[in-house]
Amino acid sequence: MTRHGHLPGRAGRNTALMEALADLPPMVVADLFGMGAKTAERWAAFAGGAWAAT
Repeated sequence: MTRHGHLPGRAGRNTALMEALADLPPMVVADLFGMGAKTAERWAAFAGGAWAAT
């Protein structure tokens, strides 16, 4: 946290990414976050969500 109580940019993005992967398939998250499909699949596996197996 910064001294003003806000999350730094990267931490906020990563938190949002993990939350999105809990509810959405990696291909949708890849489109939303502007990342490659393989990167989204790796994040899904890291997040351990139900989508990691699909």
